[in-house]
Amino acid sequence: MAADGAQPDSGPRLYPVVPLIATVLVPLLSPMTAVTADLFTDAPPVFLVGCFVLPFAAIVPIWCLARTRRRRRTRIDLAVVACGLAVGYPWLIGTVVRTIFFVMPLTGNHGS
Repeated sequence: MAADGAQPDSGPRLYPVVPLIATVLVPLLSPMTAVTADLFTDAPPVFLVGCFVLPFAAIVPIWCLARTRRRRRTRIDLAVVACGLAVGYPWLIGTVVRTIFFVMPLTGNHGS
């Protein structure tokens, strides 16, 4: 019996499929999105680190959660969140960086 009192997952033995897909997709999606958002030339390194660390932070609990029927949905949701972060966060940071570089000259703040 699982530690949280739930019944063990008696469904198909495909538990590693969702975490495995997310674990493979995230390192592929993060750099591709960072390149398309032009973060390697415009963004500070802290944003690049966030592009890679945040999605992996969402993947780690997938591998650590108990394999119960109740946790299956949570594992799938975390995999979707990790892939969404891998695509969305670099795009969001790229948009913010471009907006800052566009607004700064308009307001007279040249950063010098």
